Amino acid sequence: MKKLLLLFIMGFLCSCEIQYDISTRYVFEGHITDRNNQPIKNQTIELWIYNSHDTDLISYTTSSEDGSFEMVIPKPTNEREFEVRVLGNSQYRQKAYVNIWESDIKNYYFPLDNVTLIENDDITQLQIALNQINPENTITKMELDGLLADLTVWVNPLETEYSEYYYDMYSKTVAKNQILDLHYEVTNSSGQTTGFDEQIIVGNEEETPYTITY
Repeated sequence: MKKLLLLFIMGFLCSCEIQYDISTRYVFEGHITDRNNQPIKNQTIELWIYNSHDTDLISYTTSSEDGSFEMVIPKPTNEREFEVRVLGNSQYRQKAYVNIWESDIKNYYFPLDNVTLIENDDITQLQIALNQINPENTITKMELDGLLADLTVWVNPLETEYSEYYYDMYSKTVAKNQILDLHYEVTNSSGQTTGFDEQIIVGNEEETPYTITY
């Protein structure tokens, strides 16, 4: 009985490990620049693979003189989720591209194209105060277009969508010295939705306050 139990546990553990087809290769590549489109060299990039039981750091590299990088890995046989991490340092803020699916890999190739890193000294905290003057109104959507400094970029959405709720404050980390395009939607108690578009001027301060009245 003990032998059977041991064999079962060993089989379960083996099934949890990430396995690879060494005869097939996937290529991940990209190009890292700063906000002025200048290449960033010697930046560390990691490639991770996930399943529900295990995580593998399958490859890592550094960007070349022109900011480009390439990682070639064996194809995983039982996994479908990848993550590319561009590590930060004392000068630049890190960025991770998560929820990359195998279906995103076309002809064994996944291009990240241009990865823009923001310098740590070039970041401000955008604080949008949500000033509700009509209790029948609710903000149901907010989108920012501009140079954001998000730590995480979702290549694909979560399989289970969760509704966002906007209360007194909406906060984002963004680059300094730019103009952001803000789109938001307000829904009233009758279910009628109205969209609004505004521009936010971001200066050189450590915090950027802004107010929406709805």
